Amino acid sequence: MFLKSIEIKGFKSFADKIELKFKKGITGVVGPNGSGKSNISDAIRWVLGEQSVKSLRGGKMEDVIFSGTEFRKSVGLAQVSLTLDNSKGELPIEYMDVTIGRRLYRSGESEYFINNISCRLKDIHGLFMDTGIGKEGYSIIGQGKIDAILSGKAEDRRSLLEEAAGIVKFKTRRDEAQKKIDSTEQNLIRINDILITYEERLEPLRIDNEKAKEFLQLSSKLKDLEVSLIVKRIASIEKKILNQNINLDRIEKSLSELKKDENSIKEDLIKNESLLEESAIKNKHKEEEYYKLKEVIQSLQAEIGITKERLENSKMTIEVNEENIKGLDKKIEDFKKEKVENEKSLKENKDYEKRLKCEIGMLEEESNLCNSELSNFKLQVSNLRKDAIEILTSQSKLRNNKSKVEIEINSLKEKMQQLHDYCEEYNELLKINRCTGLRITSEKENLVDGTEKLEISIRDNRNKVLFVKNTLNNNEIKLRDIHKNINKLEANKNALINLESNYEGYNKSVKALMIRMKKGDIHGYVDNFWVLGDIIKTNPNYQSAIEIALGAGMSNMVTNTENEAKYLIEYLKNNNLGRATFLPLNIIQGKSIYLDKEVTSIKGYIGIASEIIDFDDKFKNAIEYILGRTIISEDMKSALAIAKRINYKNKIVTLQGEVINTGGALTGGSLYYKNTNIIGRKDEIEKLKLEILEFNKDLEKANEELERCKEEFKTLEENYIKLRENIHWNNIEVAKIDEKILVIDSEKERLTKNILTSKQEIVLIEENIDIKTKELEADIKQILSLDKKEKQCGDRISFLEKEIINKEQGSNVKKEYILDLKVKKAKVDEFIVNILKEVERVYRNLDELKSEILEKKECILLKQQTIVKSEDDIKNLTKKIVENKFIIENLDKAFQSYEIENIKIKSNITNLKSRREQFQLFIQKKEEEKNKVNINKTRIDIEKENLYVGLNNEFNISFVEALDIAKEIEDEDFAKEEVLAIKKEISKLGTINLGSIDEYKDIKEKYTFMNGQKEDLNNARIELKKVIDDMTSKMKNVFSANLKVLNENFNNTFKELFKGGNAALILGDGDELTANIDINVQPPGKKLQNINLMSGGEKVLSAIALLFAILKMKPTPFCILDEIEAALDDANVYKYAEFLKKFSYDIQFIVITHRKGTMESADMLYGVTMEEKGISKIVSVDLSK
Repeated sequence: MFLKSIEIKGFKSFADKIELKFKKGITGVVGPNGSGKSNISDAIRWVLGEQSVKSLRGGKMEDVIFSGTEFRKSVGLAQVSLTLDNSKGELPIEYMDVTIGRRLYRSGESEYFINNISCRLKDIHGLFMDTGIGKEGYSIIGQGKIDAILSGKAEDRRSLLEEAAGIVKFKTRRDEAQKKIDSTEQNLIRINDILITYEERLEPLRIDNEKAKEFLQLSSKLKDLEVSLIVKRIASIEKKILNQNINLDRIEKSLSELKKDENSIKEDLIKNESLLEESAIKNKHKEEEYYKLKEVIQSLQAEIGITKERLENSKMTIEVNEENIKGLDKKIEDFKKEKVENEKSLKENKDYEKRLKCEIGMLEEESNLCNSELSNFKLQVSNLRKDAIEILTSQSKLRNNKSKVEIEINSLKEKMQQLHDYCEEYNELLKINRCTGLRITSEKENLVDGTEKLEISIRDNRNKVLFVKNTLNNNEIKLRDIHKNINKLEANKNALINLESNYEGYNKSVKALMIRMKKGDIHGYVDNFWVLGDIIKTNPNYQSAIEIALGAGMSNMVTNTENEAKYLIEYLKNNNLGRATFLPLNIIQGKSIYLDKEVTSIKGYIGIASEIIDFDDKFKNAIEYILGRTIISEDMKSALAIAKRINYKNKIVTLQGEVINTGGALTGGSLYYKNTNIIGRKDEIEKLKLEILEFNKDLEKANEELERCKEEFKTLEENYIKLRENIHWNNIEVAKIDEKILVIDSEKERLTKNILTSKQEIVLIEENIDIKTKELEADIKQILSLDKKEKQCGDRISFLEKEIINKEQGSNVKKEYILDLKVKKAKVDEFIVNILKEVERVYRNLDELKSEILEKKECILLKQQTIVKSEDDIKNLTKKIVENKFIIENLDKAFQSYEIENIKIKSNITNLKSRREQFQLFIQKKEEEKNKVNINKTRIDIEKENLYVGLNNEFNISFVEALDIAKEIEDEDFAKEEVLAIKKEISKLGTINLGSIDEYKDIKEKYTFMNGQKEDLNNARIELKKVIDDMTSKMKNVFSANLKVLNENFNNTFKELFKGGNAALILGDGDELTANIDINVQPPGKKLQNINLMSGGEKVLSAIALLFAILKMKPTPFCILDEIEAALDDANVYKYAEFLKKFSYDIQFIVITHRKGTMESADMLYGVTMEEKGISKIVSVDLSK
């Protein structure tokens, strides 16, 4: 296995795709500092699964993607592919070439591939485990790592040595086993917790289970007894029900007869009652008339009494009212006198009040007139002063406004000019934006069209990739099949050649002679004897038959003379090599049999064995001696026919290997070819060589087709990545253009708005200037007008103030006199009011008295009328009473005759009722008797039904099922006692958990299962511990053995590099797998010292010695060395180069270097340059040509 090639694209400084092809031997990578040489080793480390960004000399993983330069944009992904030759099958994968790929997108997505099939990082690690290849292996030694091997952490050094010792695989498996143990122990803890829980529950459940089972047994026994008792009780109840039904029939019959007699009495009773009722109805009408007349008489008598009482009351009321009228007349006279006096006083005061009022009115008019004039003057003064203030204020405002308007007009004119300038600028910008927008939109459309075309190209590309991938897989499968066939044929050929050269199939003696002859142990007879099997050739169809015919004769030796045969026999005897048969050609007599046509014409006859084979004529006698008397036929049937014909004189062999021996003995059955195809072995070897040649041609064609497919696949993948990148950048450009368009649109909108706003503002400003100019002119006119008004107001105010002073003096004198008059008038007004109230009171009293007298007189008149009417009513009522009394007497006589008739009917009814009551008593007794029987029957039926329900509810069985369960009970009392005893036993059991039976069973099963699981886990843990112990033991043995070998190699390599001295790996105390490994070295002429005390150059040379010691012990398929010899002087560089050359026959080296000595040792050189700043390029030179 070796590294065939590496493809890098978009990784660090390799922006463009580069491919480095490697051959066996040493490949040097050279170039100036910063050109990107070490990026190649970083790429290999990265594709093998490196996750540490620090190891890749970056800050974050995206840093490995080419980030662009001043003149080159960044790419969207980094991709590295590593192709290894696996023709010897060293990697556990069925591919001749293994390609490991890794791809990282700028979005953070990452992909791994094995032969273009997506995989996990774990798969890649597993693929290279214990091969020395990998990010932590010793196949990649980068800058600084060579020194870290020696002076770094002990753990790092140990991991490198463990990889070299080949125990990483065991260690990984041990760690996995340890994880499984940890997991198992956690599971055991969980299972123990579950088992503890189950154990806590099992004992109580066991007790509950036993109680429940005992309860079920007792319940079953109790059920049988209770069911038997119930069945017996039901039988007893059914007998009682039968007796009750007989009694009930007897009672029903007697009851029927009694009810018949009772019904006839009822009929007679109904007849008498109907007669009595008819008589009562007739009498009832007369009684009603009688009582009505009585009521009428009583009401008439009561009405007479009421009328008499009303008459007396009316007379008394008339007398009282007459006396009251006299008193009221006297009061009226008194009020009339008082009225006259009040009216006189009122008249006098009213006249005086009128005179005062007239005088006050005249004075007030004069005063009001004066006040009015005064107020008018004051108002005029006030208004004039306000006008003066307003005039001053207006003047001030107008003057201020005038200044303000002048300023505003100037400002508006300036602003208008500024807006005109802005509009021109905005229009210019709009023109520029329109042009830019059209250009950018055109660019966007081109990009979108380009992206769509790229998307179509990607789809086409993916379809082609799938097709090529399928073709590639088919070619890989075809190639593997061809290799398998070639390997198989090579193996068969080599096996046959080996058999042929070792004379396998011949007897031991012949085999020994032939081998010794080849070695040259037998002198002088090399070309004078042959093995019989070697000199015969025949048709492949006859080979089996000829070999059977020859039998042991296959190993016979043919010699020229008997002397040679004699010598060889002596040689066998002397060397104790066994026995052999020799056929000297000069004395052997061979004779072929003669067969007539009757024999040769038999169907199935093939020929005499000596005649159907090919051989040299000089061997004719020997061949005829062995095969001249043997006949070959097709099958047993034809062989038997031939044997009968020749009377079993000769040996006959069929093509299937069956034999008819001389004399008639038959040999046959399944064949066991001990000496399989000895005769045809050489032919088979030649045939296999031809087949291998054909397959090699096919292999060459398949390889060419595979390489063509790979190239096509690579081309398609590259196109796909380019297309993806182009789409990515197109999308970015489209997004940028969209942003620009948005900015242009928003800018255009803003400019348009600004122009519109500016124009609107200009119009408004012009309007404002006109308004302000007019306003200014108006203000100037108003200021001149207000100046005149101010002077006029001042003159008028002076005149009015003098008039006000004169008027106020005259008005004050009049006001004092009016006030005195008003006081006098108020007193008179008050007196008049009081007199008026008194007069009003007198008039009101007079009216009330007159009204009362009128009412009294009307009342007297009404009462007189009532008296006359009452006397007439009394006479009429007395007459009606006499008439009604006569009718009542006649009715009393009719009542007496009715009573006599009723007594007779009632007597009959009483007798009939008495008889009916007797019958009812009889019937009642019978009914009671019947009810008692029915009640007993119902009670028995209910008892029976309850027993049925009890059977159904308590025992969940029907009566029919109960009859099957029930047993005959002789002593019912004993059975009941037994039931009570069982119930007591059940009661003693306490609370019963019937679910505990199933629960106990379930928990028991789970407990058993968990115990089984626990046992399995314990066994698994023991097994895993055993595996770990075995692994650890094996690791210790392997590590110790390999460390010993490595120590020797290290010491020898150190001596070769340093031209003397000693070096050793010292394993610290403790476990071989955890102890520190120190490195002690002793350069020539120096004391033994720890490597950390050495100079930088010595350290590096020592580390190189250790590296070559590791490679000597366990070569890695390829090794990448990144400037590890940088600290060495020229002499040591040449030593290092010699070692590289020495090891390069078994190991492929890729060395990144600056040193001339290392370059000279290289078979091929790759130069890394930066023609374009920041972009690494590759130049190659094959030095082996």
